[in-house]
Amino acid sequence: MKRCVLIFLFLIAQSISVYPAQPANPTASLEYFPKYDLDIRILPDAHRLEAMGTVRLPATGTTREKLQLALSELMVDFNVEVMQPAISAGLAKLEKNERPWGRKGWGTTTWTMLAPQPIPAGQPVVLRFSYQGGGERTSFAFYLGPEGSFGAGSLTAWYPQIEEDDVKVRLRGIRGTGALRFSVPPGSTVYAMGNRRSTAEEMTQGAFRFEISNPIFFSFAAAKYTRLQRSGVIPISVYLLRPRQNIEALMDGCLKVLNALSQEFGPYPFGLYPISGFAIVEVPTEKADSAGFSGASVDGFMFGNSTYFDQEFNTAFYGHEISHQWWGGSIRRKGPRGAYMLDEGMAQYGSLRAVERVEGEEAAERFRRTGYPGWPEYCAFTYLSRTVAEFDHQLADLPPENDFLSRRVCNSKGMLVWDMLSRTVGRKKFSRILQELTRQSAFQRVSWEEFLQTVNDGAGKDLQWFYAQWFGRIGAPAWQLSWKLEGRTIRGTITQKPPYYRATIDVQAVGSKYEHIVRTVEIAGRQTEFTWRVDFGVKSVNLDPHFFTLHWTPEYRTEAIALLPYTKGDLKISQGQVDEAHKEFKTGLDQMPVLDIYGLRFMLEYGLAAVFIEKAKMEEAKEHIQAALISPTRRGDTLPWVYVQLAKTAKKLNDQATLRWAVNAVTTADAAAGGRTGAIEEVRSLLQSSKPNQ
Repeated sequence: MKRCVLIFLFLIAQSISVYPAQPANPTASLEYFPKYDLDIRILPDAHRLEAMGTVRLPATGTTREKLQLALSELMVDFNVEVMQPAISAGLAKLEKNERPWGRKGWGTTTWTMLAPQPIPAGQPVVLRFSYQGGGERTSFAFYLGPEGSFGAGSLTAWYPQIEEDDVKVRLRGIRGTGALRFSVPPGSTVYAMGNRRSTAEEMTQGAFRFEISNPIFFSFAAAKYTRLQRSGVIPISVYLLRPRQNIEALMDGCLKVLNALSQEFGPYPFGLYPISGFAIVEVPTEKADSAGFSGASVDGFMFGNSTYFDQEFNTAFYGHEISHQWWGGSIRRKGPRGAYMLDEGMAQYGSLRAVERVEGEEAAERFRRTGYPGWPEYCAFTYLSRTVAEFDHQLADLPPENDFLSRRVCNSKGMLVWDMLSRTVGRKKFSRILQELTRQSAFQRVSWEEFLQTVNDGAGKDLQWFYAQWFGRIGAPAWQLSWKLEGRTIRGTITQKPPYYRATIDVQAVGSKYEHIVRTVEIAGRQTEFTWRVDFGVKSVNLDPHFFTLHWTPEYRTEAIALLPYTKGDLKISQGQVDEAHKEFKTGLDQMPVLDIYGLRFMLEYGLAAVFIEKAKMEEAKEHIQAALISPTRRGDTLPWVYVQLAKTAKKLNDQATLRWAVNAVTTADAAAGGRTGAIEEVRSLLQSSKPNQ
């Protein structure tokens, strides 16, 4: 499966009070926001950015001796001068404060700026600054290079951002307005959200000017782009690194997703701006992967890696990224609680709702149970399987210091819990609550407690029981059903072990000639009994037949336990712990059960092949791939990716015959798995990346 490391991380930090409180309706109070005048020169061949400019900050009611600025640690030679007020003018002293999270090179540095003289109350501030930096390294959704340059201002502070007042989150900068002027090599195109003010002649020479009249986080992409556009209520633009034949379908799909999410969450947030519309901008897959994403949503547009432009439209992927325009974009979390759930979790819920609205109930049920095609990680079965490996956490307090765990629990269990809350409140009512919240709190921060109280009030009933059991606990319920038929009467009993879950679920009785009835049962406590009168012979009784509620089934538990040795190793290798993963996979093979009906040997050999590919030991990788392929039981959803591994090793070994065979096998296995696994696009990208080694 293609890794989708989706964006908007929110981690705990400390801040200093340096900025006025945000207005209730910021779009009506533009004076609150920093106003920039910024010149940016991008030198892609040198992997460097050079910038200078000014920023105007509003007055406050207190004297200020210091200001807090944020800038990526990739930037150097940072200088700040106070221009206004005159009494405080002069070169500022900067004190560097390294933030305690994130991997080296990816972080944002907080600079405490000390003015030559305190800034009096009631006086606006104008700062002049300059800096440069970049290098061949990537940062979070940031890279400078000849393949294409990109920067997401909400994720990496590639320009100096003003820190917010007392907001204990990692991404705590403030949106800005103003003017951006980019200089790039002739022949390149710059895309940034804003009203483009450059002439055709200027753009030919590599000069691009943008005016931002409403506050956003500044983001950009620069490369030799081809642009396509679709007009409409929400105009769609696509910026391509190379032509594709499927772009009309891509734009059609994005319009459908935008329409579905607008029905769910309210009007598209950036459609209210003069700089309205939505754009999808291609970035090189390799550089996007090293910058921590395959898709990244920023104010008014999104980055997508090249692979997603090559494959069939993925409603779940685009549903997630476009949902971030509301959640993590317009609405940002305030405070440490609810980390991930109010941005990643809500975006993933939007992904599920987009699939349901665009592709139908059957596709949504598959998504809930085992994942969307090409996106199997985020679903009930993956979450439940990982809990057997003790990989879990309460949703209300997902740990910001462990992004790997928090993101995966949130995007699987969190997605399902938001969906369950929607059904508990009522689909239409929940949507109305969200729409009112996105309208009232547009471009503001909302705390976890405020969000839950808003939903509780809008629902018109007490939801504390739901919050306690689904946000405050780990795991999921495991209900046991027993039933018997006495004449035309079903007598059923549902039992559970502590901690007890409360739920309203469907129970289906099925007859021999397509007869069935579905009724709801209120589960509470250790035991729940029900008695129904039926008019047909009952052959089976099923709990929650469409899996609307996250829970263990006997089948899921048996399979999850059987695959536990692979799950442990997969979690290790996904976190870069290659040697530990190797040990887990080897231990699993040494302790193989006699019966292997779930394809454990196949998966363990697949895992070991991945380990050796990571270690660049292609002969050993090929041996384990071949062992996987001759395993007695092979898992159809994973088989295409085993052939992708084989293609990678064959390419590295310059084995052209095996490479051609593996490519053909990927196509066959993908079709057998129902298509859209993403494996075909992966191997196609592999073939296009370079010629085989000589």
